[in-house]
Amino acid sequence: MSSLSAELLSVLDPGPDCVALQNTTSYRKHIKENASTLDEIEAKAGIVRACDALHILFADKVITPETSSYTEEKQVNWSTTCWLPAACIVKLENTAEVALALRIVTFTNVKFAVRGAGHNSNPGFASIGEDGVLLDVKALNQVTLSEDHKVCSVGPGATWEKVYEELEKNELVVVGGRSAGVGVGGLILGGGMSHFSNHWGMVCDNVKSYEVVLADSRVVNANAKEHPDLFRALKGGGANFGIATRFDLIAYADHEIWYTLKLYGSKDIEKVMKAAVEVQKAMDEDDRIGFFLSVKIGFLITELSVLMPETLGTQHSLAFALSMADAAKRETGTAAVGLDLELYKELCELLQSIATSDQVALSFAFQPIGKAAVEKGKVSGGNSMNIPPINQSWLGIMVEWKDDTDDEKAHLQIEQFVAAAESKAKSRGLLQDFKFMNDAGYSQNVLEGYGQEAIDHFTAIGRKYDPHGVFARGQNDGFLVPR
Repeated sequence: MSSLSAELLSVLDPGPDCVALQNTTSYRKHIKENASTLDEIEAKAGIVRACDALHILFADKVITPETSSYTEEKQVNWSTTCWLPAACIVKLENTAEVALALRIVTFTNVKFAVRGAGHNSNPGFASIGEDGVLLDVKALNQVTLSEDHKVCSVGPGATWEKVYEELEKNELVVVGGRSAGVGVGGLILGGGMSHFSNHWGMVCDNVKSYEVVLADSRVVNANAKEHPDLFRALKGGGANFGIATRFDLIAYADHEIWYTLKLYGSKDIEKVMKAAVEVQKAMDEDDRIGFFLSVKIGFLITELSVLMPETLGTQHSLAFALSMADAAKRETGTAAVGLDLELYKELCELLQSIATSDQVALSFAFQPIGKAAVEKGKVSGGNSMNIPPINQSWLGIMVEWKDDTDDEKAHLQIEQFVAAAESKAKSRGLLQDFKFMNDAGYSQNVLEGYGQEAIDHFTAIGRKYDPHGVFARGQNDGFLVPR
């Protein structure tokens, strides 16, 4: 194996089929000036040497437990269960830095995780303990509109409310997340559900091109013409195939929406569920309707939104209305169920029977998705999720709590609810194999729900673009393709 300095210089000189990296002159000079120090670090050197090498290259962009800002950086993640003690955190600012940092990580053979906005609640997915490196890409948060206003290029570290805010200056919008604080990268790679998935398809269906740092630190564009097999795999395939550093999204003029949020007491479950079922059926006929229903102890919250010119607000204002920013421990789960009034009522009653603690807040949301969303995905070239083309609802299940003494109780509640909900749906022939990655808990097998054809495709893409299994074995955790 060549020296580390030679490896890093090779990253800055990619082959003819790769994206040319920008602003590399200073790094090229710095690597050459520090070559002897870098080359003292041997391959498979371990976590201490990995952080040392990263510090040589990136200086104060590397945060260690001894750094005054370490605690603040560790606590970026939305769920406090993900405030893990990484050996070092590297605050990367552009694609070249991502490629160089990944080469150091692979050269020293250490575990790593990638964090954008840090909204994933699964410990270890966008966080890592003291045996690994956290590659933080939240500074890659650019929001750039093309000259013809048809495409918006967005970095993985941007949050959706910032994207909407920037685009609304030009009365435009992209298909994205529903809540403030949610990051671009994780949502798109997990498929992504917007307010109007039936109208536009999944969020990933609206990506024209991905810029991706591959396992060997080459940078490529993946789209319908360049690496189309990788392009399809990235649409819902998670963090299995590279680190996405830019998403080129289709821009639309439908930035104004009408929406309403209503609160109902649990005594109204029968009436609310009947209305919810009717609205969900109507979504099959009118794909401009968006509807979500949150069920909590003692009350229900409905969100009804419609794309229309006369408006109460915009995607930006609605994102803030739905924000959940308070620090708390969180665990999530999901299940996909067919449309059925009696099942919906049973699920509401189930929550009331399981969520019996004042210190633990268990809730779930009905998130309707119809066959129109699947068809829109096919029109845009297809994604990798194999969503069944039926009127269904993806349950977004979450438990929140604050006190460490309630850890076991919280985990048990969400585990019981998921299992019981699946059992009730299965008994009615309404349980789907599909599991929505963005809502899934760490113990759920998301990729299995995509079907064997999708798994075989992922395996083939992994062998082609990541033959040594960097992302399957070196990445700390995630919904990873087995290698």
